[in-house]
Amino acid sequence: MKILGKIFILGLLIINIGYSEDNDGNQNKAPTIAPNPTPDDPRALTSPQTTKDYLRFGMDAAKKQDYKSAFKYFKQACDNGDPAGCFAIGTMYANGVGILTNLDKAERYYEMGCSGGDATACSSLATIYDSKDQASVSDKKKAVELYMTACQGGDVIACNNLAYMYANGDGVQKDYYKAMNYYKYACDSGSDLGCYNLGLLTNTNNIYGYNRANLTPVDLNYLACNAGDIKGCANLGWIYANGLSGAPVSYHYAARYFNQACLAGDIPSCNNLAVLYQKGLGVPQDTQRALDLFSYACNSGHQKACDNYRIYKQQLIGGRRPDHGALFFPNNPNLGKKPPLGKDPMRYDRRYNR
Repeated sequence: MKILGKIFILGLLIINIGYSEDNDGNQNKAPTIAPNPTPDDPRALTSPQTTKDYLRFGMDAAKKQDYKSAFKYFKQACDNGDPAGCFAIGTMYANGVGILTNLDKAERYYEMGCSGGDATACSSLATIYDSKDQASVSDKKKAVELYMTACQGGDVIACNNLAYMYANGDGVQKDYYKAMNYYKYACDSGSDLGCYNLGLLTNTNNIYGYNRANLTPVDLNYLACNAGDIKGCANLGWIYANGLSGAPVSYHYAARYFNQACLAGDIPSCNNLAVLYQKGLGVPQDTQRALDLFSYACNSGHQKACDNYRIYKQQLIGGRRPDHGALFFPNNPNLGKKPPLGKDPMRYDRRYNR
């Protein structure tokens, strides 16, 4: 009520000023009939800061790459009850933007944002549970619940991921009817990936002009990758690295598709690409590039990359031949799952992303 009162008073002052200017020669005279009290401090008309102000200041600071100020303002917004501020803090912790990566703190702030009604915070929290290296039944159940909450709140990525879980029986009982409904909702809400996945689930005869009966898993992932499904690119990298599903072993193509997936934010693919640079498979051997990629994936919360970085550094320091490095299987062996979002774009060479 106080804020509204001040805005109302300010509006009246503006009207009165406009009116007085229409009276020649009277602009600066004191009122003779109206009350003429002692002037108030003009600063009293200044609107106070609100949680939305903090959020806006944080976004402006982040755009200027002033992450210290952004963190401060986002935290003030969160502490004052704005769930979007909590989501922003969680994302900074999850991605190591301006601060050290801390998934435990990211999870806590995502929980706060989700509890406050921010659908994207619920979706991001679901991704943490869903993408654990060895997710338990409880983790998957929690992910389903959070994806469902986020989807109902309007987050189409959550709808797509929930549909995937029902289509593949990942943490829930397989249910194609529910999968189709969630894919359709994502598609109708503007998600190209949702439309593509809906097509895969419902179109048994034709996919982008190709007879589905004649397509191998390699072909399907190739089409998915070209349609923008980054997990399809990650799967292709793994297929060519291991010679699976009838494809030959080709480290050149493995590097190409791991690079494409890594650039789009699929962190396990960054680890896999690092291994290829470490060993000089399909790409020129490049120790520094391998270390950079291991470091990036590690800072993004990928434990296997942390292990690879540590072992590789020890080998380099000890003078041993640096041939260690473990490939990490894509997010799900059933292939095709949407990767976790929210990662900063990679600025690596795109020679394999053609």
